[in-house]
Formats: sequence, structure tokens, C-alpha cells
Amino acid sequence: MPVLSVVIPTHERFRYARHTVDAVLRMSDDIEVVVSDTSAKDAWSDAGLYGSSDRLKIVRPPTGISVVDNFNIALGHATGDFVCFIGDDDLVTPDVMQIVRQAAAEGVDAIRFAFPVLFYWHDYAHKALPEAYAGTIWASDYVASIRPLDTKRSLNNALAQLGRGVFDMPRIYCGIIARSLIDRVIERHGALFGGVSPDIYSAALLSAHATQAIDLDFPAVIPGASGASTAGQSAAGKHVGALRDNDHIRPFKNLVWHALVPEFYSVPTVWSYSFVRALEQIDEDLVLRANWGRLYAQCLMYHRRYRSETLTAMRAYACRTSPAALMAAVSKGIAAETAWAAKRVGKRLSVRHGTTKDLRFAGADDVDSALAIIGEVVAKGPKPVWPTTK
Repeated sequence: MPVLSVVIPTHERFRYARHTVDAVLRMSDDIEVVVSDTSAKDAWSDAGLYGSSDRLKIVRPPTGISVVDNFNIALGHATGDFVCFIGDDDLVTPDVMQIVRQAAAEGVDAIRFAFPVLFYWHDYAHKALPEAYAGTIWASDYVASIRPLDTKRSLNNALAQLGRGVFDMPRIYCGIIARSLIDRVIERHGALFGGVSPDIYSAALLSAHATQAIDLDFPAVIPGASGASTAGQSAAGKHVGALRDNDHIRPFKNLVWHALVPEFYSVPTVWSYSFVRALEQIDEDLVLRANWGRLYAQCLMYHRRYRSETLTAMRAYACRTSPAALMAAVSKGIAAETAWAAKRVGKRLSVRHGTTKDLRFAGADDVDSALAIIGEVVAKGPKPVWPTTK
């Protein structure tokens, strides 16, 4: 049985996935790679990659299924003691195996990583600063600290910033989760992935059931952003639109949208819908504890074209609480979102004017050159030192 299963769901992105798979397989003989590809064409067969390694499983689910179904199918083929999902444009470093072995020895069931190193593929096109990112590695300072992670507090932190992401919740996507924790979640809730965004849905369930989680400030998993990725589309300003006509949402048959979430396709609405569906699984009372004002502020400020959909959701919230509660929540949400936006603008200006403290490394034109640069960064940085717990 493999120590670690690295699972890569993919769709019509063989040009990225093949290189990522090759790189991960080279990391260790104790890594199993599971690829679940819903593309119309079987490029793996055309490339002669079936049977190329006994540690590579290529799964071909039916075309037209949702990303959530694809994630659940892929998980069903993973046999490792620990499981890590990555995107087909993400990477892992060789240090991941030592981390997993130590986690097993310490009884850790969830590893949440910070991401001090990021990989931007050569075709990544940022709409404001395209020349700053394409074909680069970006690295910020890290201390390689290992600290216990209070997953209930992590869940509450995400509740307080609805629509803004996973934050420090433990996650299986670009994180590492023990098989024992995965089995507990599936036994209780039927599946690890749900909603329309498998990352944040699963993170909420994992937060509710993890018993010994850690937060690791070290670049063992390297998030990537390519031209065809969600991050790439968002950076190019293309990641918003009508809900039911979207390629991501269309495969979800008979989807019943949540009344409190504005019904259009965007990053904050998709994340919020998925998070709320997970909260309903954990404890129905958590739904109204979420900071709905923060979500509505994002929709009103950044997606004015869908003002009608946002106002409809706000009226539903007022019916469940009160008009006064709605006004207070939205006012606080706008203040918090304005502060967040100011920080983002400051970050962009620091990149544009070369005053950022992050290090930028050009020449990451393919996976091998990216890993070479990442290897140099990691070699010069601190290594994790596990605290003595036994």
C-alpha cells in the first residue's frame, strides 16, 4: 500500500496534467498518483501512458459529470495512508514524503500548508500585470513552523469571512489528510465532496471531524496557476457570469441553489454556496452564524451587473432575520471588504513598482525548470522541526 496518494482530477487539460504527473511520480516510490480525467478524448491512451508505471492509475469517468462527482470518483481509487489532491497545474516537492512519515508517527490526521511559494505557468495572463507573473516562481518568507491547528476555530474564522475562501481550515486540496479522517467523514456524511466547489465543502467537513491537525509553514505543496485554470480565468477577469449557463455549473443536474446566496456565478457565490451546504451537514444553526454581510458586500461592490440577484438574496436574509440585522451585517461587510480591497491594491502597487518583499524568479517556463528554481529556494530556507509530542 502506498504511503501517499496524490490525486489529480482534470478535464481537457492534458497539456498540463502530463507534466505534473511525471514530476510527482519522480518524487518517491511510495507515492501513488491517481488521475481522474473527464476529457472527451483519451489523450493518456494516445500518448501510451497506460501501464507506464505501476504507481499511476488513470481513471476515465463519464464525460459530462460535475467536478464534485469527479473528485469523489477519484478519491475512491486512492489507496494511500494519506491523500493529497492537487490541481493539474500544481506541484509537490520531495520534502512531502518526510512530512507524511512524521505525521503518521505523531498521529496527525490533517496537515494544512501555508503557500510561501507559487508557480505561474508561462501562459498565465494577469489582466493588470501580465509581464510580472507569466513563467515565474514567487517566494515569500517562511519559517517552517509546525503548530497545532484548532480546526473549530478555523471553521469559525471562515464563517466570519463568508465568500473569501478556505482560510486556515484543513483541506485535502493542496493539503494532506489521513485516510482515517477521510473514512470518518464519509461514514458520517456519505461523501467528502459536495456543493459545487469540492475544496471548501470538504474543508468544512474536515474541520468538524479532525482530531489532531497541524499548520505547517513550508512549501511542500506548490499551488500553480495556468492560463486555463480557475485562478487564471479569475486573474483575466473571466470568472463571473450567469449561473445556469456556466460550464462549471451545467453538469450539476437538478441543482437547487440556496436562497441566501446570490444566484450568479462568481468566486464568492460558488464558495459561499458550497460552504453553506457543508454547514447544513455539520449543524444547521451554523448557517445564520455565517457573516452574510461580507458576502453581500462583495457582490454589491464587485459584481454590480448582478445587483438584482444580490438584492433578492438579501431580502431572503432579512426575512429569516430582520431588516435591521441585514443593514447592520451589510454595513460591517462593506467596511471589512473595503479594508481588504485596500490591502490588495497596496500589494499590486508594490509588485508594479518593484517594492514587494516577495522574491520573483523568472525562467519557470516548464515544470522541470520550475522545480529546479523551487529546489534552490527550499535548499536555502529553513526546514521543519517537529515538536516532541510523545
